[in-house]
Amino acid sequence: MIDLAEAASYWTLQGQVIASNQASHALLTRKGFREVGIRERYGHVDDVWHDVVLLERRSTLTGGPGLPTLSCGT
Repeated sequence: MIDLAEAASYWTLQGQVIASNQASHALLTRKGFREVGIRERYGHVDDVWHDVVLLERRSTLTGGPGLPTLSCGT
């Protein structure tokens, strides 16, 4: 998925994992994803609410400094 996204010039991939799912969190971390937030009581599985971790991966091949940027307030 990462290779296909970079070939298509996607700069950011996002993922969500139930906080207690350590194996999936570790896999995404090994693939270059970083934690950017937590949604509290967002995932509902088997009658239990779970916190969900938001992760993202920014490409080192596409996007970034070459993109047009604006500062807040401009």
